[in-house]
Amino acid sequence: MIDALQKGSVILFSKRFSSMSFAPKKKASKVQTGKRHGKWLELKTRKVLNSVSLQYDAEGNAIGLSHFASPITGEYKGRKIYSVGKTKKVTTVRA
Repeated sequence: MIDALQKGSVILFSKRFSSMSFAPKKKASKVQTGKRHGKWLELKTRKVLNSVSLQYDAEGNAIGLSHFASPITGEYKGRKIYSVGKTKKVTTVRA
C-alpha cells in the first residue's frame, strides 16, 4: 500500500510540473520591461529621499546630514571632531 501511495505521489508530482516551464511564455517588450524597472527605481528613490534626515543649525538652516560631523563647525554631539579651516575663494578660469 505504501508503494502504491508513493507511486501515486510521483505521478501527481510529475503531472503537476510537466506543464510548467522555466522560461517565459512570451517575450516581454522593451516598453514593459522599462516600465517595470522604472517603477522599481521610482519606489527606491522615494524611499531614499524620505529616509534622509538633515542636521539644522540654530537659525533652522540645513547644514548637513544627521549622524555626521557638522561641515560648518566640525562638531558631532557637542565634541570637536576636526578643525574647520578658512575656505578659499574659488576663482573660475576660462580654458
